[in-house]
Parts: sequence; C-alpha cells; structure tokens
Amino acid sequence: MKSFIPILLLVISVGLFFVVVEPLRRSVSDLGGGISAYNLALSNSTFLQKTEDGLLEAYKNIKKEDKDRLEHFLPNTVDNIKFILEVERIANQYGMPIKNIKFESPVSASGQKAQADSAKSGLVISSDPKASLPYGNFSIEFDTEGSYSSFLLFMKDLEHNLRLVNVKKVSFTVPNGKSSGNSSSSLSGDQYSYSLSVETYWLK
Repeated sequence: MKSFIPILLLVISVGLFFVVVEPLRRSVSDLGGGISAYNLALSNSTFLQKTEDGLLEAYKNIKKEDKDRLEHFLPNTVDNIKFILEVERIANQYGMPIKNIKFESPVSASGQKAQADSAKSGLVISSDPKASLPYGNFSIEFDTEGSYSSFLLFMKDLEHNLRLVNVKKVSFTVPNGKSSGNSSSSLSGDQYSYSLSVETYWLK
C-alpha cells in the first residue's frame, strides 16, 4: 500500500503536466511570439513615421518657386486644355499656327465606370496595365506650318519647356511637293507643313 501511493502521485503529476502545464506553456510561448511580432510592427511604424516626418520637413524647406517648377514639370492633374494652349503659345512665337488638333479624353467614360466597379467590388487588378501606373499620359496630334529654322526653334522651346513633353512622331512635307509622312499638300518657298504627335504626363 505504501509503494502504491508514490506511484499514484507520480501518475497524477505526469497527467497534470500533459493536461494542464504543457498547454499553458504552449499558450505562453505563442503569446510571446505574438508580442515579438507586435513589437517589430511597432518598431517599423516608428521608423516609417520618422521617415515621413523627415520627408515633410525636407519638403517644407523647398523654396516656393522650386515647388512651382516641380508642379509645372509633372502636375497632379492632366489639365489638357492648359497643355494644348501652352503648345500653341510656343508655336505662335515663331509664326507657326496650330491646327487640326486631335486628342482623346485622358479617362473615358467606360474607364471611369470600370474604375468605379473595381472600387465597389474591392478589386485591385485592372485589365489595362497602365491603370496601375502612378502616372497618366495625355497625347495630342496637330499640324502646323513654317520655315525649317522656325520649326527647330519651336522644337527646342518645346524640349526645354518646364512641363515634361515627349515628341512621339514628326512628319513633314517639303516645298517641292515630295512628301514625307502623311501629308500630301504642295508648298512653295521655305515653308514646310508639319504633323506632330506629342505626349505629356501627370501624377495620379
């Protein structure tokens, strides 16, 4: 009988270990891992907050005229009419009238509907690969006329314009009527007819 009691106590102790102590130990271990993950997330959050504060401070120290130049170089709105007027203003400086302007709306009605449907459904994937880009693009096509020297000056000013502009296509008609590009009109003297396609960009 005396030898049975120690064995019984040993069996009870082993049972309590597996039934009570071990689950508690695992629970405490899991909580410790969760606390480590939360501490890491908090540390990352603090680092990101400091980085954001540093960037905001650096932005505040930028001069207003430099901010205006950056805004003009890559605006946060497409402002297509302003862009067209700007191209026309540069061309008019050299007596080169802008005509036959063609462009498409930066965001069509169907595109807006697709974006709205995606937002409602929670989808973040679009069939249009450009939809995921942080910037948008706006293209225009137009015709103009003038001397070759005036055209070079126009292109130079367009290149050095504050707003980012990419000339995608240029075609022209030579004075003797032998055309290069899409135009087939015959011109005389030192006047040429030009067809251009240019593109600008904006932040979404």
